[in-house]
Amino acid sequence: MVLTKGETQLSGDRRIFIRQLLNCILLALVAWGVFGTALGMGVASAAEEHEHIKLRTGLLPITGDNNPVAQAERQVIALFRAKFPWIEPVSATGLQLPGGQTMDMVPFMQIAGDMAPDLMYVNFRQSQTYISMKLLYPLDEYVEAAAKVHPADGSALTTEQYRKMLEKGAGWPELSKRLAEQTWEVMRRACPYGQDCPYRQKLGQAPLAKHWHVFTFPVQPLVIAMVYDKGLIAEYAKQGVKLRTPQNWDELIRWAKIMTNPPFEYGMAWATNMASWQFLSFLYSAGGYVVKQDDNGDWRCVIDSDEAAEAAWFYARLRLEKVVRGGRTYRGVVVNEENIDPSIRFAYSYTYLDSQFFSQAGDLSSKGVGAVPAGPTGLSRSEFNARMVGIFSGLRDNPQRRDAAWDYAWFYDGPEARKIRMEYMVEMGMGRFVRPEILRDFNVDGRYDDVIRQIPKELNETYRIAMQGGVPEPYGKNCQYIYFELNKPLGEIIQNPEIIAAVDAGDKVRGKAVIRGILKRSQESINQRLLGILPPKVQKQRQIVSWVVIAAVTLIFVWVFKRVYRTFRPPEGIEAGAWQFGKYRFAYILLLPAILTIGMWMYWPLAKGTLIAFQDYSVLGDSQWVGSSQFASVLFDAEFWHSMWLSLLYALMYMFFGFWVPIALAFLLVEVPRGKAFFRTIYYLPAVLSGAVVIFLWRSFYNGDGLINQVINGPIVAINAIFGTHLQMVHQDWLNNPAAALLCVLLPTIWVGMGPGCLIYLAALKTVPDEIYEAADLDGAGIWSKVFRIAIPSIKALVMINFIGAMIGAVRGSSAFVLAMTGGGPYNEAGGATEVIGLHIFYVTFGYLKFGTGAAMAWVLGAMLIGFTVVQLQRLSQLEFKTAKT
Repeated sequence: MVLTKGETQLSGDRRIFIRQLLNCILLALVAWGVFGTALGMGVASAAEEHEHIKLRTGLLPITGDNNPVAQAERQVIALFRAKFPWIEPVSATGLQLPGGQTMDMVPFMQIAGDMAPDLMYVNFRQSQTYISMKLLYPLDEYVEAAAKVHPADGSALTTEQYRKMLEKGAGWPELSKRLAEQTWEVMRRACPYGQDCPYRQKLGQAPLAKHWHVFTFPVQPLVIAMVYDKGLIAEYAKQGVKLRTPQNWDELIRWAKIMTNPPFEYGMAWATNMASWQFLSFLYSAGGYVVKQDDNGDWRCVIDSDEAAEAAWFYARLRLEKVVRGGRTYRGVVVNEENIDPSIRFAYSYTYLDSQFFSQAGDLSSKGVGAVPAGPTGLSRSEFNARMVGIFSGLRDNPQRRDAAWDYAWFYDGPEARKIRMEYMVEMGMGRFVRPEILRDFNVDGRYDDVIRQIPKELNETYRIAMQGGVPEPYGKNCQYIYFELNKPLGEIIQNPEIIAAVDAGDKVRGKAVIRGILKRSQESINQRLLGILPPKVQKQRQIVSWVVIAAVTLIFVWVFKRVYRTFRPPEGIEAGAWQFGKYRFAYILLLPAILTIGMWMYWPLAKGTLIAFQDYSVLGDSQWVGSSQFASVLFDAEFWHSMWLSLLYALMYMFFGFWVPIALAFLLVEVPRGKAFFRTIYYLPAVLSGAVVIFLWRSFYNGDGLINQVINGPIVAINAIFGTHLQMVHQDWLNNPAAALLCVLLPTIWVGMGPGCLIYLAALKTVPDEIYEAADLDGAGIWSKVFRIAIPSIKALVMINFIGAMIGAVRGSSAFVLAMTGGGPYNEAGGATEVIGLHIFYVTFGYLKFGTGAAMAWVLGAMLIGFTVVQLQRLSQLEFKTAKT
């Protein structure tokens, strides 16, 4: 096609320009191909140089969590995989336990099961336990390399000296962004090995009794802030409530009382099962502490103080002061925020703010954030926390996996990761949730100036105040239990009649005096039970009692073995035969697998457990002999006896509600004229279902809208409709009701077990000759006479044997359903409402890695149950088994 000059034919200059442009594009594609190939070869060669590592860590977003922060985390992990292709982070979160104990227990269970995380999440209150159990590898070499310093003997320096040494390194500016002032006392601690430290030996350093290591590293500092509901506060503005958080305690309780209008409006939301967590903000603002170290480095509880009494008095006022609305009197301004009805509003609550995002503060269009109210000291102080990570000490001889764990920990909170998170939040229109300092670090050419201006000033100011007044969460010995222990005196305070009267009368002096007595008793209990601080006289008494009990347990078992031997030996006058291996060799061969199996899985663990009961046993080795101290701690452990009582109660309820059910069903099946096969199938069907199905089915029955409440609400609806009444509907969560939870976990066990038990008793009833029933009919016997005079006496031996076995099984084997349904909860001041002894021993042994204590508990439990076993064996020895005649 020929084009004229006036048409679209390209001029010479334009043709040259397009040819040059195409050449540039071609060169760029070639260059990119060469670069990409080289980059790919570099990555591939780097991956080939390293062994592929599946790094187990808890620092991964939860599957299915699609909030912006989780999405940003996934982008961070994707970049890490691109940079370190030989390292594959995989989740190590494990199972989720009902009852809220997952964080504290699951890592220990994973260690016990030889599947420990490589990079462990270590919260403050667990840290001393991890360190004392020697579960963490020192991070000194990695921290020093990050700071670019190379000290000759860093572990010999005090923390202050060590920090000053790191500040001289070229890498300190980046380290300083990650290490808040409060983290140092938590992350660097005294070495539990003392002068036998293997890490100093590995470096060729001289033994040193007192030295320190960095055991944990923070990846996300957290502080506490108070959140307020703008809409609710605006409705009460005319009554003097201002649109901000209260500045002091007086404002808090005054405004909270104004906005409390039950049942739909409350001044504060509080997790009553974790009341101690919120209480710490008041305790710290009053100038008090929970635990402190003395001059010898030993941890002691210090809540018996004027500061703690002041905070507890204010807590009592929040929970007990009267509020009159509509002619009715209510107590307290607090609503339980756990499982709260969406229709209920509350003015104030607590939340965490992390070091990068304010996203946990919620929707800032309807919520505001401020510092916690200042106490009598004039200070606003609250908990400082951080997501801390540590490397599992089991990687001591695996440097590749250990280095991979550190690479991930360092990258996770590094500049590249911070930039990815910040950019994603900005792109998602949530830049106002990013801390201004993070935005300014990457604010090239002012691109984020508008975003920075959108951030509410109160957020950054709240974070600054909270960091300035942040007190590290208790991190001393056994402090993972500290919230549970503090709940006990707090629960006692709000139930004490004298304190209630003092609050009503406004008698602060009298109220604080009673509170001080409660705190004093609680301090003594915490020092003894958690921190192991006992007067020498008490220690000696407990040791004596423990040895007496050990001797008694030993004598009991010796007596049992002798009794069993006498029971089953041949009668007098009958000589026992020889082994006669030649004659009965095939019988012995058949018995051998069973004997070996029983010996391996029953008697070997029994013998090993006996030794462990006298040791401070460690799964990593280095177990220490401790004599009778494990038994001493068990015998004086209130939680152990609480669980024993629950197990006894559980067993009694099982015998009362469940043991006779299979027997009754068997009698009904004998008497039913037709459809026996159908009814047998119906009775046995629950036993065919898997345990998981049974658990989820019954848990759905017990929830607020479950079958149990529907059955109860049916008559209520009918009564309201017929009589025009307004009876309240029942929405009880039965598994979270301490009074009903134990019975609720028992019922599925009865339901599942009644079918197999019924068939056993039905088979026994079939052995009763029909002639006896016919003779009874001729004598005019009725149904009840035949049941109680013929049937039950005929199967009496079977009933007695099963009775004893059921009693033992109910005490020992009741933990499986309890673990799956409630996890031992709900928990209150006394302990878990369903934490039966089997579950308690499981938690102590595998949940807290206290194998010695668990073994001692098992021996004490065994000594209590051995009497039932003797009776059962004696019954068996008196039975004569015969082949049934057709």
